[in-house]
Amino acid sequence: MVDNACFTDLAGHAAAQGCLFNEMVKSGRIIIIGDVHGCLDELRELFVLLNPTINDRVFSIGDLIDRGPDSAGVVNFCAELGNTCHFRLVLGNHEEKFLRWLHHVENKTGMESQMKGIDEFPDLLRNLSHKGLNLLRSACYSIFLKRENITLLHGGISENSKFPFPKTYCHGTHSPKELKGLDLITKIRYLSPEGKFVSFNEETSEDRYWAEIYDGAFGHIFFGHQPFLQEKPKEFPHATCLDTGCVFGGWLSAVILENGKRSYISVKTKKTYIQKHKIQK
Repeated sequence: MVDNACFTDLAGHAAAQGCLFNEMVKSGRIIIIGDVHGCLDELRELFVLLNPTINDRVFSIGDLIDRGPDSAGVVNFCAELGNTCHFRLVLGNHEEKFLRWLHHVENKTGMESQMKGIDEFPDLLRNLSHKGLNLLRSACYSIFLKRENITLLHGGISENSKFPFPKTYCHGTHSPKELKGLDLITKIRYLSPEGKFVSFNEETSEDRYWAEIYDGAFGHIFFGHQPFLQEKPKEFPHATCLDTGCVFGGWLSAVILENGKRSYISVKTKKTYIQKHKIQK
């Protein structure tokens, strides 16, 4: 059972964003994939090892795009996965920025010219398939798997959040303007002693990484966003980070949940596509 089942059924080629989910999917594995960042070769290799079937639920934890060699190829590949498994995308901060940029472009606001870190977006838009673009538009800020008591999100969560949680929230259906701070769950890394969001690279010695202090109130959380260059995902008491730094010369990792057991599988990156110290907000 998925709370607030707010999904686009890619397997059925749903043309519009909506609240559709195949509740018949009760068997099979749950597979959650870490940050891909345009690393298509590594993603293909990982899927050969995962070998998902129509009974499996496969989730990307977000940040399919940016920094790596083929962002459009990654999105288009994932958009076709509905033919072989049940695939859903969690909204990463890079997808969130792309969709904001696209909103300004489509509505001719001119605000896109004031955005930073968007150099790849025009090429990405040109090379996205129709299904690929729909996949990005239908991503979820968070996904709550009630039966398993698991929450999927990209960045992190503060217990001071002003909206009901855990819950499934979808881009285009739920608005950060109405649910204050909803977009921050794509960005959170560090929290102040008061539990407030700390901007990237502005953390102090008093601030804490959110997963280190998270007490499990929202179930076990699987997330990405913070790259840990190690072969297996980084485990915290009540959360697991699946970003093992593929684009930075690390690994592309996934967790497999089956019959109450958890296992990991990783593939080594083909090359270092960008140096970690060069990343920007």
